[in-house]
Amino acid sequence: LHTAASILANWNINVINKTASSIRVSWSSPDSLLNGGIRFYFALARKINSSSESVSETVAGNVTALEIKDLEGLREYKVAVVAVDVDGTPFQSAEVLVNTDEGGERY
Repeated sequence: LHTAASILANWNINVINKTASSIRVSWSSPDSLLNGGIRFYFALARKINSSSESVSETVAGNVTALEIKDLEGLREYKVAVVAVDVDGTPFQSAEVLVNTDEGGERY
């Protein structure tokens, strides 16, 4: 899905946990900001200062949290969630900057 999504200015997401290789994200449903129901969500994590593709995960429209996996440790990512409504129109949350943790053992 490479269609430009409309930004929902009042829709924010929260990073609720992170490791060296994953970021857990949660959000409130933007149903009140949209006319129709949500078909599904996907979250994108894009490395800052990199031309590499985004890492994404998809969940059903009744789910409001997910984990983005397969990330690199000690990297800065821009994270956003996109809601796709019943008409197939994408709406994007505000972006959040997140740093993954350092890899290796934790003490």
